[in-house]
Amino acid sequence: MSGHASDLDRLLVAIAAIPTPWKEWPGGYPNRLDLALIDAVMSIRFRYGRERSDGTWTGARGTVLRYQKHVEHVAPVAKMSHLASQDPVALEKVLNRQKVHAGKTKVLAIVEAAKNFTSVGITEPEHLNPHNDSHRKLYTSVSGLGPVTWEYLTMLLNHDGVKADTWITAFVGRALLRQVSSKEAGLLVKEAADKLGVAKRTLDHAIWGYVSTTGLRDMSA
Repeated sequence: MSGHASDLDRLLVAIAAIPTPWKEWPGGYPNRLDLALIDAVMSIRFRYGRERSDGTWTGARGTVLRYQKHVEHVAPVAKMSHLASQDPVALEKVLNRQKVHAGKTKVLAIVEAAKNFTSVGITEPEHLNPHNDSHRKLYTSVSGLGPVTWEYLTMLLNHDGVKADTWITAFVGRALLRQVSSKEAGLLVKEAADKLGVAKRTLDHAIWGYVSTTGLRDMSA
């Protein structure tokens, strides 16, 4: 336990050095499972994006907003079934042709996950339980989709959590002066959030914002 406690202590010291006020969690799509799913998958190895002068966005955020506009005509209760019925090649024209791995596009993964969810009646955010292993497997059974973006999906649906992606893991590793796995990084950030009395996604976003801004240049190697 002493080694684990020292890891948490080191992480807390690194967190204390993040300039305040922290960047606020931008929120997700608590009423739109389809948009949360698209954001979660499109975020894989892709920048969040920035707003252009004309009000449009680049990055993952831009793909979500384009899709949102594209399906304005679809009734709210039919949003997920509509996504599940999409032709992935045609949908690439609205989103993009990025891949989750060689030979498989993110759009194909999105449609497959949507089909998995709708096949068991998960069509609204309240239907999805982040602690239900069978719900988790509906997502992670899709080739290219894993536990990190599963947790991010649940965060976008207003559940608390940590998206232990490359940047979060790098921050924790730098704080501990050793390599850590994504799983270990996520668990430590959650513990740190509990210790600090803040929401896990708030701390997640504070670390993410710090790393994306500094590239960890301010942390000793």
